[in-house]
Amino acid sequence: MFPKEGGPWLEVFKSLWSPAIWVFLAALMLSLLGTPLFRWLAMRRGVWDQPDSAVKIHKEPIPYLGGCAIWLAWTVSVLAYYLLTQSAGKPWPQAGAVAALVCGGAVAFVTGLVDDLKDIRPRTKLIGQALAGAILLVGGIRWQAYAAYRGTPLLDVGPDSWFVLAVCLAMHFLVVLGATNATNLLDGLDGLCSGVTAIISVGFLLLATALEAWATYGRGEGAIEYEYTGLAIVVAFALAGAAIGFLPYNFNPARIFMGDAGSVFIGYVLAAMMIMFASKFGMVKWFVGALFIFGLPIFDTGLAVIRRVLNRRPIMMPDRSHLYNQLVDRLGLSVRMTVVVLYVLSALFVVAGLLVLYLKGRYAAILYGVIGAVFVGVAWRLGFLRMTSEEKAAADRYLARKRGPPARG
Repeated sequence: MFPKEGGPWLEVFKSLWSPAIWVFLAALMLSLLGTPLFRWLAMRRGVWDQPDSAVKIHKEPIPYLGGCAIWLAWTVSVLAYYLLTQSAGKPWPQAGAVAALVCGGAVAFVTGLVDDLKDIRPRTKLIGQALAGAILLVGGIRWQAYAAYRGTPLLDVGPDSWFVLAVCLAMHFLVVLGATNATNLLDGLDGLCSGVTAIISVGFLLLATALEAWATYGRGEGAIEYEYTGLAIVVAFALAGAAIGFLPYNFNPARIFMGDAGSVFIGYVLAAMMIMFASKFGMVKWFVGALFIFGLPIFDTGLAVIRRVLNRRPIMMPDRSHLYNQLVDRLGLSVRMTVVVLYVLSALFVVAGLLVLYLKGRYAAILYGVIGAVFVGVAWRLGFLRMTSEEKAAADRYLARKRGPPARG
């Protein structure tokens, strides 16, 4: 995982983590202390998530605004680290990237918060997420990992090609929009999204640490230099701390929900880190590894989409098609047991993603393809892709409630 020139692993961790680990502790404490305050504010202002008989199955109204604590803890800890390192005479060379990351995070957070309070249209929500992604572009955090192979059609091109620029731009927004919506959809059980976020953040932290170690200590072909690995370490520490600090209040039985303000913001930050691993032209390997570390939200969303298509249901219509719904409804697992099972599954995705550090890119891609096929096959065998008449009726009731009563002629 680390070059031999760096010495024992503990020494490498100490060297690369010693400054940034304070970001984790700051975000953890801010989230722990801030969540009860925002819970009190949500109760005082009447910001509740109401249960229904179709999709939201919690037994009583739960206050929102937990995402405010997550966003505030992450933002304050990242900005504080940046300002303190500046004042200590150790300026970050990526000041523009830090500013873009924080500003884009604010846009993603506000987009989710407005949806929590006003229930905005999906199109408006996508515009807000795309704006956050555009701010990343302006700050220099761009997807550029186009795989260039000499002698291969469409792949034997340079970074200045218009075709490459178009592909990279499309991938950039696909990652941002895909990740923000995948984490938004994953937030369906008490403690699920916050716990999985912490696990994925640790995975990104380890991947960024390994790349930073090779850049610092590696020699010859093993020396890998990525512009944003140091920043990714700080961002991952901050997000892990904010998510873990929120988890005690969100684990079953939840006392507060993060809402779209939290899940959309979390997806944005995770997307930004995946793009950081794709910032070097021709080096798609690390992005593929990061994508698999983020595997659970991807497969959960993919499973729901496939299930809706197979059952001829609207793709954007909420229902109980997600993996966590199926574990509860079909296998009869409790909410707590389902969340724990998915924590383990997410950790396995992280381990698989980190195998990219030991495998060549083509072998890692084959491995990930096999794992994905096995995952879909198991879901099929367990009946997760079939929708019962009761599930269809519940989804129709939810849709009718969202549309409101029919207009009188």
